[in-house]
Amino acid sequence: MPDPPVDVPEGWDLRADGDAISREYRFAGFPEAMAFMASLVPHIERMNHHPEWANVYSRVSVTLTTHDAGTVTDKDLALARLMDTAAGAAGTLLDQR
Repeated sequence: MPDPPVDVPEGWDLRADGDAISREYRFAGFPEAMAFMASLVPHIERMNHHPEWANVYSRVSVTLTTHDAGTVTDKDLALARLMDTAAGAAGTLLDQR
């Protein structure tokens, strides 16, 4: 197993095997959660690095890994930071965990 990254962003959990990071965002409601996801699409496409994510009403669950590397890479860490920034900018983030 590769060494886990030392700079996993605050609020993100490193999976036990070190191969992915995850977090759950909570918003005021479904429209805010979907707006958060939609706001990230252009950035995700530009990065060509796609998250594993799911929406259930006001929650968005995210897992990031670089499949071809089989571990967490700088691409995952950059996308995690971008997601945190987008969530904070939305102004509707209620709970980050």
